[in-house]
Amino acid sequence: MAMTDLRNKLEQYARIPRVSGYEGEAAKTFCKDLAAFCDTARIDRVGNVIGTISGTDENAPSLMIFAHMDTIGFLVKYLDPRGFLTLERQGGIPEKLVQGTPLLVGSENGNWYPAVLGARAYQTMSDAERGKVDPLASLSADLGFTSEAELHEQEIEVGCPVCYYPVFFDLEHDRVCGSYLDNAVGMVQLLELAKLLSGKRPRITVHLVGTVWEETNAKGAMIAARTAKTDMAVCLLSPGCGDTPDLKGTSNVVMDGGPCVTVMNFHGKTLDGQVAHKGMFDLMKQSAKAAGIPLQRCILRGALSDSAYLQLEGDGIPVLDMGAPYRYAHSPKEVISMKDVADTVTVLEKFVHSVPSDFDLNRF
Repeated sequence: MAMTDLRNKLEQYARIPRVSGYEGEAAKTFCKDLAAFCDTARIDRVGNVIGTISGTDENAPSLMIFAHMDTIGFLVKYLDPRGFLTLERQGGIPEKLVQGTPLLVGSENGNWYPAVLGARAYQTMSDAERGKVDPLASLSADLGFTSEAELHEQEIEVGCPVCYYPVFFDLEHDRVCGSYLDNAVGMVQLLELAKLLSGKRPRITVHLVGTVWEETNAKGAMIAARTAKTDMAVCLLSPGCGDTPDLKGTSNVVMDGGPCVTVMNFHGKTLDGQVAHKGMFDLMKQSAKAAGIPLQRCILRGALSDSAYLQLEGDGIPVLDMGAPYRYAHSPKEVISMKDVADTVTVLEKFVHSVPSDFDLNRF
C-alpha cells in the first residue's frame, strides 16, 4: 500500500466533524468510498455504514470488521445574551485540557463556525486558582458574535454539535499528529482492507463497518451486527501507548511496535467489558507471524469498546479488539505511526484469508 495515499486519506477523514450522534457527513463519505470496492454498501437505519464483500464459500462463517465513526465533542447547552455559548460534554472530554482550545460549532442549517473555548486570563487568577482546573460549565465558547440574536440568525441553537477544530500535521519518522485520529484511522484501515479484498476475494464473507454512538453508549455496533447478520467480529480500535515518560510502567505497548490486541478490557461503572476470543486471538497471532509483523498485547481497565455489547447478540458473537497504538487519547491532538497503521491492515488481511470454513465459534 502507498503510505502517502494512506496518510492523505487519514487527513481527509480526521478533518470531518462527526460528534457522536451527528455522524452523517462521515457516514455518507465513508459509504461512498466503500462502495468502490464492496459488492454492496449501505447505511442502516441508525446510521451505521456496512460494506459487504461476499466470500467464495457460502458455508464459511461471516466476519464483521468495524471501527466507530463518531468522536467525543460537545453540545451547545446555553446561549448567552452577549453571544457566547456554554457547552455540555458529549463523551469522555478531558476538562483539564480544553481551555483555550479552538473549536468548530455546528448549526442547524449544516454550517460550521470557528470558535475558541475561552481561558481565563492568567493575571486575573490567584495563586490557588492557577493550579486548579476550571470546570467546563464555567467556560464559554467565543465565536466573535456580540449577541444571542446573531446566534439565532446563524441557526446556532441548544443541541448543536461542537468539536475540536480539526488539525493535522506530520511529525518525524512517519508519525502524524491530529484531531480525532483514533477512529479516523479505523475507517481508513477498513477502506484499505476493502481495496485489498476486492482484488483477492476471501473465502469468508466480510462486512466492513463504520459504527455510530461508540463514544456515548457503545451500542451502535449491536445494530450493525443485527443488520449484517455476522458470525464473528473484529473491532478496530487503537489502544493507547505506554511509552511516553508519564506512562512509564503502565503497559508494554509502544509506537512502531506493530498492531496491538486488547486481551481484556473492563469498565467498572457499567460492569461491562470483554476478553478476546481464544480461537480468534490464536489465528491473529499466526497471521502476524506469517506477515513478519510483531503483535503487541494490552489490558485496559476503566475502558470498553462496542464489542462489550456486540458480543451479546444472537447466540453470542466471538469478538477481538485490535488496532494501531496511539498517544494522547481524547486530547485535542493525538499522535500515531503510519507504519503501525499500515502493518495493522497487513495483519488483518492475512487473518481474513486464514479463517477456515469450519472455524470454531465457541469460546472453548
